[in-house]
Amino acid sequence: MPRPTALPLPRLFRGVALWLGLCAAAWPVAAQDQARFNVLVRGLSVAEIALATQEVGAAYALAGQVRATGLAAVFAQVRFQMQAEGVLRDGRPHPRRYAEDVDTGRRASRVELAFAEGLPRILAQSPPPGPEAVAPDAARGTVDPLSALWHVLRGGDPPCDWRLPVYDGARRSEIGLGPASGLGPITCSGHYTRVAGFSASDMAERHSFPFTATYRAQDGAFVLTEVAAMSLLGPIRIVRRD
Repeated sequence: MPRPTALPLPRLFRGVALWLGLCAAAWPVAAQDQARFNVLVRGLSVAEIALATQEVGAAYALAGQVRATGLAAVFAQVRFQMQAEGVLRDGRPHPRRYAEDVDTGRRASRVELAFAEGLPRILAQSPPPGPEAVAPDAARGTVDPLSALWHVLRGGDPPCDWRLPVYDGARRSEIGLGPASGLGPITCSGHYTRVAGFSASDMAERHSFPFTATYRAQDGAFVLTEVAAMSLLGPIRIVRRD
């Protein structure tokens, strides 16, 4: 079983956005697909998540919403705005643009990236990154966090056994799923790993965050039904509603 890690409520909501790439939308997206999830901690609902995605040919655009519920709505003053657009090639996302506006209650930040031929370029960033930040020139071949995590949600064929390098304008990380297991519903053991650009305290706290993703077969595709992890708050489950 994964080792527990401390997740106060604001960080819990950032973890929700981290694992699924879901956020309050600032760009309008004409949704062709919508997915809704409940976030449960020790069986209690703390958030509701909705994601709208549009795919036109090989192009994609993403927008969504995270809303605190129950006691979390009282204690967690947080905001997540993350948007991405790009193209799919060989089943892998290739972003063209990414923007993030985040306020965890402890830290606020904004960044906008453009990608060309696999190389990210920072268009805007506030506050400026720290001295440990990874420069864009050292992040060739990466994808933005939302596109990478949408890859978890989207469920390829097969949905497991892949990894993607990720760059958010300051930090490099990796997200991936191991080989599939199980009959009927498919379960993949996943990881989010901090690679570079994080503060020494963040790396000392923890550098790898395991989770599991469960998919079911539906209409010739695989649909994500649940993401599960552990924390000092108890088991965290992100469960599909529709």
